[in-house]
Amino acid sequence: MSSESLNSSSHKEPLILIVDDIPDNLRVLSTALAGHGFQTRCAKSGAIALMAVKTTCPDLILLDIKMPDMDGYEVCEHLKALDTTRNIPIIFLSALDDVIDKIKAFSLGAVDYITKPFQVEEVLIRVKYQLALKTAQDEIQRLNEELEQRVQQRTVQLAKINEDLALEIVKHQQTTEVLRISEERLESILSSIEDVVWSIDANTAKLIYCNTALEKIYGYPISNFFEDEQFWLKVIHQDDRPRIEKANHNVLTEGVIHDEYRILRPDQEVRWVSDRRYLIYDQHGKPVRIDGITRDITDQKRAEQQLVHDALHDALTGLPNRNLFMDRVEQALKYSKRHPKYRFAVMFIDLDRFKMINDSMGHTIGDHFLRSIAKLLENCLRSVGDTVARLGGDEFTILIDDIQEDSEVIAIAERIFHKFSHPIQLGNHTLFPSASIGIAMSNQEYINGSDLLRDADIAMYQAKSFGKGRYVLFNQEMYEQHLKVSQLDSDLHYALERKEFELYYQPIISLASEQLAGFEALIRWHHPKRGLVSPSDFIPIAEETGLIIAIGDWVLNQACRQMHIWQNKYASAKNLKMSINLTCQQIREKDLIDKLDRVLAEIAIDGINLRLEITESSMMDQGEETIAKLEQLRARNIQLSIDDFGQGYSSLSYLHRFPVNTLKIDRTFVDQMISGGQNLEIIRTIIILAHALNMDVVAEGVETQQQVVMLKQLGCEFAQGYFFSRPLTATAAEQIIAGSSE
Repeated sequence: MSSESLNSSSHKEPLILIVDDIPDNLRVLSTALAGHGFQTRCAKSGAIALMAVKTTCPDLILLDIKMPDMDGYEVCEHLKALDTTRNIPIIFLSALDDVIDKIKAFSLGAVDYITKPFQVEEVLIRVKYQLALKTAQDEIQRLNEELEQRVQQRTVQLAKINEDLALEIVKHQQTTEVLRISEERLESILSSIEDVVWSIDANTAKLIYCNTALEKIYGYPISNFFEDEQFWLKVIHQDDRPRIEKANHNVLTEGVIHDEYRILRPDQEVRWVSDRRYLIYDQHGKPVRIDGITRDITDQKRAEQQLVHDALHDALTGLPNRNLFMDRVEQALKYSKRHPKYRFAVMFIDLDRFKMINDSMGHTIGDHFLRSIAKLLENCLRSVGDTVARLGGDEFTILIDDIQEDSEVIAIAERIFHKFSHPIQLGNHTLFPSASIGIAMSNQEYINGSDLLRDADIAMYQAKSFGKGRYVLFNQEMYEQHLKVSQLDSDLHYALERKEFELYYQPIISLASEQLAGFEALIRWHHPKRGLVSPSDFIPIAEETGLIIAIGDWVLNQACRQMHIWQNKYASAKNLKMSINLTCQQIREKDLIDKLDRVLAEIAIDGINLRLEITESSMMDQGEETIAKLEQLRARNIQLSIDDFGQGYSSLSYLHRFPVNTLKIDRTFVDQMISGGQNLEIIRTIIILAHALNMDVVAEGVETQQQVVMLKQLGCEFAQGYFFSRPLTATAAEQIIAGSSE
């Protein structure tokens, strides 16, 4: 219905109240509505809106949700609580697009919900539709009242027939004509409405009137409802029928009833309808009719159900998401409190190397892989009581319901590993899944489900630390260790700020001259409560949290400044090299080269005095990008060393491509070289390979004279270890430099 037709039917321009705390929204909507024949009033807050409706009742309200002091939901509740305003159509306008917000809006009585940013044309169309519907409903009510008045007039006229028969006939004809025109007008309006408008006898329940929309919604001929007064109930879904039968009785005492229920069409299709019934009384106050409007709300219900489903399920795999999974865990926990013998378990599954699949094959293959994993995990469940969910990324969880023995849970874990032992074929790609699994068994000490999930997560990380591809059952010792690591993580964030780090320096000796060749800078953490914390305890945490970048920058600056101090004090220090470890996260930094240039320039140290040590695995992870960065470092005369060589990715075939000066033999080979055999041959091979590629060799972890002799015989150039010196403070290291200068 156009705004012009609205004006002609009501003889005035419809009044729209716009409630929004943003002036631009008020201006845009007011201008647009005024340009289409509407009157508008604006309110910048919920309180002003409630005051406005007391003076002038609008035909429709456009209501924002997020407003200061009183949000749209509260305003709507106030309006619906008042007799004078409860029937005003309310359309919510909000930037909130969450399913819960929409469900709440409709539950409070809103007729529509428009998401910001809105299109003015959409707002106009929806406003016109709601006003047209409201006008039709008002017209129906008015015509019913007019019809009642006409009937009363006709009764009075018939009582006077003996006084003036001729005049009564004329009046009767006039009344009949008026009624005919009124009924035709009413029928025209009712036939144009998609809702079912009906009326039944309040005493006999027989159908008095029904418009043609009934056949469209119900799918049955209107005659069925006229011939059988119980047909209304027969088409209602059997699960809803008792409730509606009770409501039919209640309308006689309450006067107005509103219900939503399901009906069954002839083809057994289930549809949802909204039914509002009003009890009509005669002039003596006796019930005579029940009038009602029935609307098909199937699409709305399906949309709501879909929104609820989407809110509780993972969009990629269709599995339950974290919200639904945690709800089921909480339900299981509550059930276990009432039934102490009932036990269940939570399994936390994290895929190993999934990032590598995404990075190397793309997210499309990664998504297909996750879907395959979801199906595989579903096939490992025992019954409908078990639930597998995707928490996000490559993390899955399983709720294992009603277990008698721990072995049942272990059997599922082993079933998963058995499934994972077979490759997954995705097009031309063959992928081999692997996972680390943590398991937490329920007990009476758990208060909430999140604690169970936390403990399963802790056990999963324990499984990863053991080498991945395995499962671990949670125990209390793991939790205590987790608390220690968490506290260490928290303290680590403040360690730099509080200046708790210190660099120690381990001498590197030339085996040929037995003279000092340089130092390796090693970080130490003086924790205010725990004392000296080993790097093996806090470096993995720093790498996981990203703090390693800031810590690495501090080490680089501190070691370079220390070398600069020594070079200014001792002539012999000008030939020494400072070895500094570089992590894979630092290598990934785009500004690594700029950062090094800035350090060298600010501290005034030559790049030839630096040796950056990079692990073998870091080089393999980075590929061509790493090679380019290493070439830039070499161009600045910075020495490059592969740390812990032989323990990484078996990179022999790639080694010649890297611009490396030094190979550093891992201490595990040096430690066992005295026993001869394989370890000795590995060291011999590494030294031969390094020399063939014009590299020198540093052996770390040297602790005995015999090791020194053998390394010399094999041609190893440099060594470090407790045989020569433990890592030293800057002061102690300087004494060694001073001694070598004498």
